[in-house]
Amino acid sequence: LTKAFPNASVGINSATLDNSKMIVSVSSANYPTEFYLFDAEKRALSLIIKSKPWLDKDELPQTEIISYKARDGLTIKALLTLPKGQEAKDLPLILLPHGGPHGPRDTLTRLDSDAKVLAEHGYAVLQPNFRGSGGYGKEFLQSGYKNWGTTMINDMTDGVMHLVEEGIADKDRMCVYGGSYGGYAALMTVIREPDLYDCTIGFVGVYDLNMMRVEGDIPETLSGMNYLDMALPDTEEARSAQSPVDLVEQLKVPVFIIQGGQDVRVPPEQAYALRDALEAKNHPYEWMFKESE
Repeated sequence: LTKAFPNASVGINSATLDNSKMIVSVSSANYPTEFYLFDAEKRALSLIIKSKPWLDKDELPQTEIISYKARDGLTIKALLTLPKGQEAKDLPLILLPHGGPHGPRDTLTRLDSDAKVLAEHGYAVLQPNFRGSGGYGKEFLQSGYKNWGTTMINDMTDGVMHLVEEGIADKDRMCVYGGSYGGYAALMTVIREPDLYDCTIGFVGVYDLNMMRVEGDIPETLSGMNYLDMALPDTEEARSAQSPVDLVEQLKVPVFIIQGGQDVRVPPEQAYALRDALEAKNHPYEWMFKESE
């Protein structure tokens, strides 16, 4: 089944007691999930239903895997989604870092609707699997510990510059957008590289690493505190040095903050803290707060 659906994730959702017939789900970055009936005796597949039949897979912008070298020589894998029907040259670029950050990764086996919609509107979309991401071994994952705002951000910047050097991205038309850790990265990226981007969007992002230790549901459990001790810098001073709220004076681009009022993983206090820091510096920003989300 896996060979029948390259670059896709194949799962058995249910089966008859004797396994003669099975419901198979197939998901991919390049088409919505489809469900098939597999007849084991006949070794035959028949389509049952498409999860989003209104989306024509042949019309969707295509996502592919690329590789590039980080500045310290580490190989980084990434997903690149390009607009359909356009030459891959001097395109406006959206850097879209994933959340987590430790464990998750962007993969060809999952459709990312943000990437597809942005590409449909003419943007190249880069989703780097920066160090700390899952799927590349324990050493790669652990290399991101305590480096949320340093080498992990460098990996993203190096991917963007790779696309600029390849002529795919227009260096004068680039922005960053991400959620959760991706929202944190969206702010830290434009802080670290204030002249590289035109704007940034933080969606339910973490902006104060010290606040992570006292607000939200992570510090409510021993396992949560153990994770924070492992993943974040060790001292309050070191955490501040990697916290956007303490570095807003380095910002040069406008900021869009998006937050849900019912979020317990990234509580509204994080968004309030960034908003207050921006207002204190009279820095331009836009605000979207959904009380019931």
